[in-house]
Amino acid sequence: MAVTAAKASGRSGFHASQVRAGLVFVLPYVIYFLVMQAGALAFAFWISLHRWDLLALENPFRGLQNYVNLPQNENFVIALRNTTYYAVVVTIFQTIFALIMAVLLNAKIRGSGFFRSTWYTPSVASTVVISMIFLWIYHPTGLLNSIISALTGTQFQFTWLEDTRTALPAIMGLNIWTTAPTFMIVFLAGLQDIPRSVYEAAEVDGAGPIRRFFSITIPLLRPIIFLVVALGIIGTFQVFDQISIMTQGGPLKSTLTVAYLVYQDVFTDQGQVGVACAMAFTLGVIIYILTILSRRFLDARIDY
Repeated sequence: MAVTAAKASGRSGFHASQVRAGLVFVLPYVIYFLVMQAGALAFAFWISLHRWDLLALENPFRGLQNYVNLPQNENFVIALRNTTYYAVVVTIFQTIFALIMAVLLNAKIRGSGFFRSTWYTPSVASTVVISMIFLWIYHPTGLLNSIISALTGTQFQFTWLEDTRTALPAIMGLNIWTTAPTFMIVFLAGLQDIPRSVYEAAEVDGAGPIRRFFSITIPLLRPIIFLVVALGIIGTFQVFDQISIMTQGGPLKSTLTVAYLVYQDVFTDQGQVGVACAMAFTLGVIIYILTILSRRFLDARIDY
């Protein structure tokens, strides 16, 4: 009995020391999270309840008035419409292209490793660098117009980023091209995790490649599809870098997004920090709701 108690006490003491050591190691991150993230988030929400002006001496409490006034804010309505349009198009196409590229690269073909690395290269580059490259590509005398001129035999000099019809789609194309390879790697990992025996059984039953794709590949990739869509929604609704570098919300607010409008309201306009924080929290709620809805409609369960 005494030996057993001693052993238990020794195990208990050793376990307690492990817990203390673990707490010491995670304490810096916990402090960082509480001060720089949770604390900053709470303070931002507090600001959103005030008429908070960077240049004002007093910031009176307004309650939820900043949130109530958002539907009457013309810039916010335009930015939310642009952001939603951008998010829907980019999320759908980058998911489709990523899946197609993953399926092609998962096939046993020569040079697949080279093409996999080549496709993934844009994803590791800085968004600033990619945006600067596409500024040249979309320039009236840039690469895109030069290719069109060579194909048509005319002097084609269209201003892609200065036309309200093409500015936002041009940025969409940039983001689809740069983000699809990242999700391609995710899909590729999911494809390689599907048991080969499932495909072999389908082949024995006479299922062709297209039938196997829609009856086996897509259903078994549902968790990955949900992950890609959820990450796409979160990323696209927060688009900022490309807008700031390439168009600054123009022309005529055709590329104005909520994230860029928040920055604009704080730093370049009248310093309306309270309104900007209300916009940011509203955007966060929208992203959360859409993520939950995508989880509901994209069933991530797998039934073999």
